[in-house]
Amino acid sequence: MKKFFAFTIASIISIGSFGSVMAAAPAAPTVTVPLPTMSFETADGWAVGGPAAQFEIVTNAGVVDGTQALKVTATTRQTDWNILTKLGINAPAGTLWSVPEGHVVAATITNPAATDLQIRWNISDSANNGRMAYFLVPANSTREIMYTAETFGEPGVANGSWKTDGYGQKGVDETAIKAMSFYVAEPELEKVMPGVASPVYIIDNIILKPAPVAVPAQ
Repeated sequence: MKKFFAFTIASIISIGSFGSVMAAAPAAPTVTVPLPTMSFETADGWAVGGPAAQFEIVTNAGVVDGTQALKVTATTRQTDWNILTKLGINAPAGTLWSVPEGHVVAATITNPAATDLQIRWNISDSANNGRMAYFLVPANSTREIMYTAETFGEPGVANGSWKTDGYGQKGVDETAIKAMSFYVAEPELEKVMPGVASPVYIIDNIILKPAPVAVPAQ
């Protein structure tokens, strides 16, 4: 009788525990919101990393929105693609960013050096597709760069355009962006920005804006 009683109690405890596991609350659904403006007025949502990375908030150069911009320097160019000087920007946990139809994502890059700069901008989506786009920013100048519908490409489909500005790798879903990063091609010492030992750029105002209107060819 005692053995039966003990077995019954153990069974009740076991069933109760199983019920508790089964009743656990489901994970919160992912929320998708329009990509917010990022102009480095606060330290939230971004980080600069890499063994040769230096960065500072500046107020006297490259500012196109608010009162601050971010200056990033690679003190030396690395030869390993895995340890680049990189500015990383991630969507908050449980959130994805989207680009509304008819819009692009733009960022303003200032090149304060006397040599041309190639800046690379990677965007990844919730399916782990990653697109790389690159843009030439002439010496001592400021340029607004853009991810357009062509730059985003078709999600999961790899293609490329290798011109002065271009893109490569798999297209990404602009309605499910999870992260982006900015960097320069440090290991390509002889191919990209030859002679530039310590590339530097200033970035500000990552923003959604209406897509440029195409001008018909004459």
